[in-house]
Amino acid sequence: MKRFVVYTLNLLCVCGLAAQPSINWTGPTEVSTEEFGNQCARIGLNSSGNPIVLHGKSSNNAGLYLSIMSEGEFGTPILVTPETNIFLSESEGPRMAVSGDHIAVSYQIYGEWATGAYVVLSDDGGLTWGTPYPLAPNATQDHFDPVVAFDGDNNPWVGLKWGTNPTLEGIHLFNNETDSFDPAVNGGFATTGVAVCECCPSNTFFQDGVYYNVVRNNFNNTRDFWLTASQDGINWTDAVDIDPTDWNISSCPASGASSTMMDDGTLVSCFMSAADGSRVYWSTVNLSTLTFQESGRVDPLNNSTENHPSISSSGDWLVASWEMNSGGYNIMVAVSDAGASELKNSVVNVTADLPGSNRNPSVVYDGEFIHLVYKTMDGFVHYTKGEISGTSKVEGVELEENPWTISANDSGWILRGEDAAYTLFDFQGRVLEMGEFFQELDIPVNKQGMIVQLQSGHKTQSFKLLR
Repeated sequence: MKRFVVYTLNLLCVCGLAAQPSINWTGPTEVSTEEFGNQCARIGLNSSGNPIVLHGKSSNNAGLYLSIMSEGEFGTPILVTPETNIFLSESEGPRMAVSGDHIAVSYQIYGEWATGAYVVLSDDGGLTWGTPYPLAPNATQDHFDPVVAFDGDNNPWVGLKWGTNPTLEGIHLFNNETDSFDPAVNGGFATTGVAVCECCPSNTFFQDGVYYNVVRNNFNNTRDFWLTASQDGINWTDAVDIDPTDWNISSCPASGASSTMMDDGTLVSCFMSAADGSRVYWSTVNLSTLTFQESGRVDPLNNSTENHPSISSSGDWLVASWEMNSGGYNIMVAVSDAGASELKNSVVNVTADLPGSNRNPSVVYDGEFIHLVYKTMDGFVHYTKGEISGTSKVEGVELEENPWTISANDSGWILRGEDAAYTLFDFQGRVLEMGEFFQELDIPVNKQGMIVQLQSGHKTQSFKLLR
């Protein structure tokens, strides 16, 4: 006789009350005039806590610009680098790192894929900029898509795509003695296989004396995100697989991850995977032990195309933003102070009432306000500010009697109880089936485990189904 197992999941309780935070938004306002472009917008906060926005322009007035907010208004954009032939890609850069008044911008010169990776620095909050540093001025193989971060001494360091056949994850450290970047070392050494995804951007950051990078590798066309770590930035001997979706695709998806560190030492990373349609996922890692914890979709009940996630945090609060295409692009935001799994309870469409398509969000949360920028299709970067109210946490709530029961037989499982909407997921959060449940529902056996979620009004219950 086959053995079937059912687990009741208490993460989604049958409760008399559901906690759901809300966001009060201001704006939106234009960051600059159309003359200075809307491409590759990235947001950070300077030492005064004011937003600074990187944005690019091609064709007329081509270049990279930084707009700085002061007293609630953005000033005239400041030219970041004299280069005009910059490769502008919403997925592949340029990128910006901010540490107080230290700002670094990494970019690629179009067509100069071996020698055209650069970093330019400012030490006064972006008011003035130094001479750009080439990462590999004498290279003969690709050094593509640089993503810059700061280490504990405010020295810049970079992850990029290095070489071809195979493409490696190159790491460049800055050498103060030579006032230049050292040659690349292999930062993907500890992942499965040799190659990384050839045009998926790096996600470099530094935490408590350790260099980290979230990178999508490419093992026989399985595109799979890993967290890699190094104590010195040279020897990348530690890595953990943080992506259970294991997307198999022969071409490069050109999409990367966004990560944030929670106060309790948990790393939360967001990324797009299209193992079952283009969807945005979260994964958590205990950095102290470099251990993968769990993963799921940010908005598991949505079946529209999602991409370009950006994530930030302060205290217990986690803020995620991404674009969704449902007959037009809109900017979505979700917040939670009860972990990444609760983001799904507060998903809002920030641009639902705005005309046209809105894409490519970048978000930073300072503990008081959500600062969000995104690209409008009429040539502008828009900025809006949000304030969170409420909480995701449910405390002291009495549980109602469970309105559903489940039993197993040789062919699968039988649900009985109150009428409800149901959704079947696999263990990676992919939706297998959705529908209405009327008193009884037969779920046939599946070769892999599943989760069935029932919802009726404020009552929600989930069961894990194992063969």
